[in-house]
Amino acid sequence: MTDRPSAADGAPGRIPLYRTIADGIIRDIRRGRFQEGSRLPASRALARTHEVNRATVHQALQVLKREGWIETNKGGGTRVARRSLAGPMVGPAPSWDRISSALLGRMLAEAGVPDGPLDGAHDLARLAPEEKEFPAEAFAKVLADVARDGALLAYGSPFGYRPLRETLAARLERRGVPADADALLIVNGAQQGLDLIGRALVDPGDAVAIESPSYSGALSLLRAQGARLLGVPLDAEGPAMEPLRSALAERPKFFYTIPDFQNPTGLLATAARRRELVAAATAAGVLVVEDAFDADLLVEGELPPPLAALAPGHVVHIGTISKALFPGVRVGWISGPREFVHRLAALKRIGELTSPPVLQAALNVFLSRGDYDRHLLRVKARLKARLALAHKTVLRSFPVGTRCERPLGGWVLWVDLPEDVSGRELAEAARGAGVLVSPGGDYAPDRADVPSLRISVARSSGAELEKALESLGVLARAAVRRAHRRAPRAEERREEALIQI
Repeated sequence: MTDRPSAADGAPGRIPLYRTIADGIIRDIRRGRFQEGSRLPASRALARTHEVNRATVHQALQVLKREGWIETNKGGGTRVARRSLAGPMVGPAPSWDRISSALLGRMLAEAGVPDGPLDGAHDLARLAPEEKEFPAEAFAKVLADVARDGALLAYGSPFGYRPLRETLAARLERRGVPADADALLIVNGAQQGLDLIGRALVDPGDAVAIESPSYSGALSLLRAQGARLLGVPLDAEGPAMEPLRSALAERPKFFYTIPDFQNPTGLLATAARRRELVAAATAAGVLVVEDAFDADLLVEGELPPPLAALAPGHVVHIGTISKALFPGVRVGWISGPREFVHRLAALKRIGELTSPPVLQAALNVFLSRGDYDRHLLRVKARLKARLALAHKTVLRSFPVGTRCERPLGGWVLWVDLPEDVSGRELAEAARGAGVLVSPGGDYAPDRADVPSLRISVARSSGAELEKALESLGVLARAAVRRAHRRAPRAEERREEALIQI
């Protein structure tokens, strides 16, 4: 069987009707409506279906026979041809719902269908730097140089390129983490690191404690792995201690926390709260998983010690270079107790053998000779100005009762709106107005809609950022007015219900 492009037998650009009918029958064969060896409807029935004369149908059948899709036998009518070795296999597609695993089903339910960026939209949603700010040329030169070493194009260790592990361990040590290159695993970004930890520790139904709100990617991943999430609310200093102690009392497999510029709130946990947190987890015998994905993006003040510096035997530390450099460099790391890191390496090897040595070697050069730190200075200068502008614009443009703290680093701000405002409805209205923003409910362990938004300044600056936030403020004020109009009606309905009782 062969597929022949539809062509016109006359005026250029026009497709003959019989060709259109033939193509429709081919689609039906491919989709399994007509099975191999089964009879096609009679030409008279096809003519009625397509509202054409039988001569046109006969022309279509001649095309199908010539291209190998059908065969005719004396007394047997017209049948779908048996599969030719030279042609494609036909028949119904596998039933994906039937053969898919429960894990895939949970993952698809979490992922949904992502909305792509809108052309011309102001993007306050994505947490990824603008491509024009990448040090692409400098990194490309480094990559070209290291790629001349043929050994780097072979398989590497599942632990990762050793010189890079030594460089990263040294950087962690400067922050007070007693890191060891032999207890550090290179992974393809922090997300893979969290996935490995979850697969290593979590069985369906196991409890995992997590901040509320928290990183949506972690929530989706842990839900897909079947974890039972124990949300721990935040206060001004970090995870609130009483709810944390209650969660730890349930003996979760681990507590996942982002102490540096928490995603989505931008909160920097205080040094005192970090000590309390680690002490409570250690006393309860619960592992702490510290996600330091944004730790390099402090723009003012001082960064408290990492949790891994306070209790290295009880903390697994995840880091990444993607958010400060560029996300296409999928290089992250896990540092922690040696025995556990070695178990993760074995798990990683089953799934992907190794991470690309040549990319890791290039990144090691970029780090070692200071290119990354110089790039970081430029990023932080821009980031500081954006955070200040965004904070000022939110306070000026959003409705009375809005709360927004100015972060000391990281890419995001958290906006708490007046009660009764739907964060999801507001985000949808903003999308319609050409402004992309993340609703707070996306970061809730229980998926509840909340009157909050996460604003990312990673892809917008200056007048464009200010304009986008002013537009968002107009929509937020309108949402508050709608909520106020709904409130009396809701109260009336409650009173009517009470009267009826």
